Amino acid sequence: MWIKVVALLALLALLWSVFRLSMGLRWAKVSRESARRQEEDRGRRIVAELPTSDGTLGFFAEDHAGFYWPAGEAGKSGLRGARLLLNNGVISAVARPGAALPEPPAIESFEGRERWEVVLYGTGTERHVVACGMVREGVSREIATRVFDVVRASIEAPAGAAPRAGGTA
Repeated sequence: MWIKVVALLALLALLWSVFRLSMGLRWAKVSRESARRQEEDRGRRIVAELPTSDGTLGFFAEDHAGFYWPAGEAGKSGLRGARLLLNNGVISAVARPGAALPEPPAIESFEGRERWEVVLYGTGTERHVVACGMVREGVSREIATRVFDVVRASIEAPAGAAPRAGGTA
């Protein structure tokens, strides 16, 4: 008899844990969708979801005037170039005609983790780093490449060109 009571209590504890986990996942999804809608209501297009150091998720978004991410923002007209970096090594770069980018940082030794970043260079010495993550299996590479491609298209677009059509990532 006691064994059945203990087994029932163990089953109830397990079911409660599964229920809490599923409700937590649902809440995270609803919160992310709400945040995405808020960005889109501002007239911004979500380019990518960026992982943050505290485990939350932020967005890299663009509109006709600039780019926005959890750690900052940059106006499109003030950008003179950008670099896609892997552990500070330059994978790709773009600059406006006649604009020179500063020397790239020193390449870091590989520590088993790939750190992907996109660096946006503004006027003067202004420099913005968009951290795209250190997740393995190509997730961070895909995020960084998507961010860099959108920034490159903006930099290479002729002055006064119409902004890109909507759509989300």
